[in-house]
Amino acid sequence: MPADKQTQIFFFVAIFLAILALNIAMFMPFIGAIVIAITLSSMFSSVHKKIFKIFKGKAAVSSLVSVFAVILIVIIPISFLCTIVFKEASVLYSIFRDGGDEAYINNINNIVNSNLHKISSGLSFSARDSFSTAMDFFVNNIAKIFSGISGALFSLFFAMLGLYYIFKDGDKLRKILTHLSPLADEYDDIILNKLSITVNSVIRGSLLVALSQGILTGIGFLIFGIPTPAVWGAVAVICALIPMIGTSLVLIPGILYLFSVGATGAGIGLLAWGILVVGTVDNFMRPKLLEKGIHIHPFFILMSVLGGLEFFGAVGFLLGPLLLSLMFALLDIYKKEFKQEVEEIHRH
Repeated sequence: MPADKQTQIFFFVAIFLAILALNIAMFMPFIGAIVIAITLSSMFSSVHKKIFKIFKGKAAVSSLVSVFAVILIVIIPISFLCTIVFKEASVLYSIFRDGGDEAYINNINNIVNSNLHKISSGLSFSARDSFSTAMDFFVNNIAKIFSGISGALFSLFFAMLGLYYIFKDGDKLRKILTHLSPLADEYDDIILNKLSITVNSVIRGSLLVALSQGILTGIGFLIFGIPTPAVWGAVAVICALIPMIGTSLVLIPGILYLFSVGATGAGIGLLAWGILVVGTVDNFMRPKLLEKGIHIHPFFILMSVLGGLEFFGAVGFLLGPLLLSLMFALLDIYKKEFKQEVEEIHRH
């Protein structure tokens, strides 16, 4: 290859990488909105297809109706729940950090310490010290969401706009991605199909189940008179992702708290609620939602949610599992399509 041609190639690659880096930086503020739009489009694709048929193939109208359906079913309820959680988290934060409701704190201390002393007399627990750090993390991260209401509203608007165009021009966008990709078109189709299946598997089969169990846990706490039920419901969403233990990490302390304050009937009621209502959600929903999906171990999903929240902020609740889904989709493709070819190359 001539030296001047080689120089031109290096120069082109350098410019391309620089422009690519600038474009990535330019789109980074919108990454959360894009992730939300992609996730919602995957979850509601079947709903949109039905609406598309109802409106006899009118793409613009059916896409707009689908977006309004998503707003009514998902956005409004979650926004309402987040507002309640934020208010209650602020109350709970003041209890543990600034003092107040000492009876509530003392009851928690008595419950935990009475059980710890059975193990060893030297063990002790302080609810205020133990929960203050956790509440700092929780409230500070929730506060980030609400710190810029105008920015949050703009991101939400952008996500809905992106969702509209994904519904409307999804096939065109897919063709553009396939055309730009250096991989063969058949591999691009495999990746996109596997990613869609895996995202649905993780989002519906794990996060949706966890969200349902968290909401039901919060409702149970509300019914049986435990303070700040929305906060504990939010905590139960994360706990529901923990294999084997799940929401019992939240329900058992709640039940013990009710027994400790003399509310025996309420304690029995919450126990029954946890077993008959919260517990059955996992048994009935998960198998149906996962039957056509790619099975990913719950521990990896939990780590992706926690890691996503830590690394990407609030949108990490979706982005973490989305990246995990992509990785497993690529690994599945590698195992089925490329592994044999790579092994043959190594042999030669």
